[in-house]
Amino acid sequence: MKKNDFSLWLIELPRLALGGFIILNIIAIFSYPGGTYIDHSKTGYSFTRNFLSDLGRTFSFSGEINFLSAQLFNMSLILAGMIFAGFYLHVRKVFSADNLHSLAFVGSFFGILGGFSLAGVGLTPADLYLDLHIICATWLFRFFFVASLCYSMVIFRHSKFENKYAMGYLVFTFSILLYIIISELGPDPKVDQFALTVQVVSQKMILVILMAAIYIQTIGLKKLND
Repeated sequence: MKKNDFSLWLIELPRLALGGFIILNIIAIFSYPGGTYIDHSKTGYSFTRNFLSDLGRTFSFSGEINFLSAQLFNMSLILAGMIFAGFYLHVRKVFSADNLHSLAFVGSFFGILGGFSLAGVGLTPADLYLDLHIICATWLFRFFFVASLCYSMVIFRHSKFENKYAMGYLVFTFSILLYIIISELGPDPKVDQFALTVQVVSQKMILVILMAAIYIQTIGLKKLND
């Protein structure tokens, strides 16, 4: 891979996507009119009672037009999803050795699907396309789970990568697995406020871990490129 392409797709654009996602969603949070899945009368956005995808609804749960928040949130997901898909398309080239090529290919295949699913969440506001939104949100983490598992093994076996980067990816991998278990077998958010809080907080925790894992991987790749 050319050095310029390496830096653009594997370091600069992923970091730009992370920074843009954070900034756009901070603005979206402060722009959200109000209402949660259970309490439609609540004003503003609650970190423990509102899912992230609530920001992308065209109308908030309080019944108000949610134009600015929805535009910013959905745009951030679409851009991040496309950049992460591009990241996984290019990162496999770093692991071109015969003993790593196949595993990296599988990891990138599922990583690209995860990126498309992330963009799909932004393209399907929950109050307009609920079924498609749920499919994208559900498979997003399943695809990234397989991708992160494959790349944990690939990075561990790569002679020039420090093992700490593989361990960081393994933490991310098992965090996704834990989140999938909670989302599937945990309390139903429709039942009460406690159940809603469990699901909302776990979603935000896995998002923070996802962003940290991507940033840490860009550090490892930058060291490899220097």
